[in-house]
Amino acid sequence: MAKPVGVTARKVELGLRLRQLRTDSGYTIAEAVEELGLRHLSEGMLQRVEKGRAVLRYIGDLKNLAELYGVDDVEVLDGLIELHKGAASQDWLTQYRGSLKPEMQAYAGIEVEAVTLRLYHPTLVPGILQTEDYAKALFEEVRSIEGWTSASIGAHVEVRKRRKAESILRPDDPVRAWVIVRESALQRPVGDVQLMHEQYAEITALAERENVRIQVLPTAAWTLQFAYNFTILDLGKTLPATVQVDSAWGAISMSDKPSEVTRFGEIFQSMAASAHPPEKTPAIMQRLAREIEQRND
Repeated sequence: MAKPVGVTARKVELGLRLRQLRTDSGYTIAEAVEELGLRHLSEGMLQRVEKGRAVLRYIGDLKNLAELYGVDDVEVLDGLIELHKGAASQDWLTQYRGSLKPEMQAYAGIEVEAVTLRLYHPTLVPGILQTEDYAKALFEEVRSIEGWTSASIGAHVEVRKRRKAESILRPDDPVRAWVIVRESALQRPVGDVQLMHEQYAEITALAERENVRIQVLPTAAWTLQFAYNFTILDLGKTLPATVQVDSAWGAISMSDKPSEVTRFGEIFQSMAASAHPPEKTPAIMQRLAREIEQRND
């Protein structure tokens, strides 16, 4: 079984293995931390490690945990150490650590490891479909609310470009994406008319790629229309499928619980059945371009 190559994917796999070893040995997080008695290893830190959002500071801590959990197989221990070394290295996201929330950094890192993505957005063009100018205009809209500087906006835009390039646009084995966007999200003006024309053209071009499927969900469609955007990530055979949900307050939650992944999969399938078929997307983009121009005459 091939191991994931990305730093974030290694963090996630290591966290999953440690969580499984802990539960198999009968320890809670609090009990494990208390048993080790290390000042620098708190319950919160171990929880972040198990979620793939942090790395243990020392390999010695990993060995102590493995011993506590009853790991006596040298190959298993060596595998954990190898994952830890990879998880502690740097990747392209490292340079943006100061600009991105930890949750977003974790998501962006694992997104590029996905085999398939299923995305839904009710209010905006999803990030991996956005043009650079559309993304920049969005961040500028909330600059004063978020307290962002030109530098931080530039960093966020660069991350979106890189996410796109490293996933659906990469030349070798690109991520397969199935995207559902609510029609009202596409009608929402961002920037000027020219910017929106370019965004519609970008969606049309992406929809022509073999690995990208884009559907438009009519605003008045008689189906469940989830209030928040979410993504279901199929991470192949090495890692469990994961669902990521954004709330109205900008918080990001991720879960690999099978029940949650199944629930959101059913929601997605329900909306897909009510959305326009993907072959109609180019014509819809042309109509929206005409409509937005007429509204601005």
